[in-house]
Amino acid sequence: MTKNKNINKYKDSGVNIDEGQKFVDDIKNLTLNLNPKYSLSNIGGFSGYVEVPDNIINPVYALACDGVGTKMRIALKADDLSTIGIDLVAMCVNDLIVSGAKPIAFLDYYGCANLDRKKGQQILKGILEGCSQSGCDLVGGETAEMPDHYKGENFDLVGFSMGVNDKNKIINGSKIKEGNVILGLPSSGFHSNGYSLINNIIGNAASNKFLEKLLTPTKIYVNEVLTLLENVEVNGMAHITGGGFEENLSRINNNLTMNIDKTKWNMPQIFSEIQSLGNIDDKEMFKVFNCGIGYVLILTEDNAAKAKEINQSLIEIGFVTNESIKFKFI
Repeated sequence: MTKNKNINKYKDSGVNIDEGQKFVDDIKNLTLNLNPKYSLSNIGGFSGYVEVPDNIINPVYALACDGVGTKMRIALKADDLSTIGIDLVAMCVNDLIVSGAKPIAFLDYYGCANLDRKKGQQILKGILEGCSQSGCDLVGGETAEMPDHYKGENFDLVGFSMGVNDKNKIINGSKIKEGNVILGLPSSGFHSNGYSLINNIIGNAASNKFLEKLLTPTKIYVNEVLTLLENVEVNGMAHITGGGFEENLSRINNNLTMNIDKTKWNMPQIFSEIQSLGNIDDKEMFKVFNCGIGYVLILTEDNAAKAKEINQSLIEIGFVTNESIKFKFI
């Protein structure tokens, strides 16, 4: 191997250790400003710790991993990375609560070609806002600067979350029965799914105003769902992500049919705009996107009535039958 006398420092290879350490300090400062009592975990250390809530008698842990996907391309076009950190947390914690788990910890991976602390701070503030909304702590993460791997402004943003539940309170869909009611919680937009299709449709012609609408952060359902679980018995739940209603509802219980009535709610305007721009048929829309309902709960009729009294944003969108297929629109 021939020696290259012109490259003798890590920085010459495109990795700035000093800038990376300054970013770690940014993370510490922003985290402590949000939560001055943050003491168990030492950001910048080698691992993080969390405490189990006192009311958990027989704790079991739920883990979830997700990313922002190509929504980050919209954020780069708009030169606004302030909301995708919320998306990152939301996509993870919304998965955790499907089984009834309470989110308690979050970690992130941020990989880029060259660390830009200003952009990094925007992302971090969003992550911390997402953690605040979902009641969990940012306990650590990884920032990787790899100029030979990531090109230009492209980067990776991945999140990992942990939740805790009582072992005898896990919701797995086994209690769902024919005649149960399906309730939906409205979405805030496309959340963080289907953006490869959206990017193909809008190209580089979209206005900044339209891009900002597409950057509406994913709704975090943690507080709404945990409040419902404290007051009513829920038989099953689903986070409506990639694959839309059919794929996600089909995962709840293989022996029953989930019937969804699309006329029960109005698809928000942003979905209609993308559908029109891309000339997408209804079947494809509901296969790719949440189309206005981001989270689903399945309950008995009595419990569904109680749930709607507790949370008036719940919409009755369907029911459960015992048929030979897993899912159908009615």
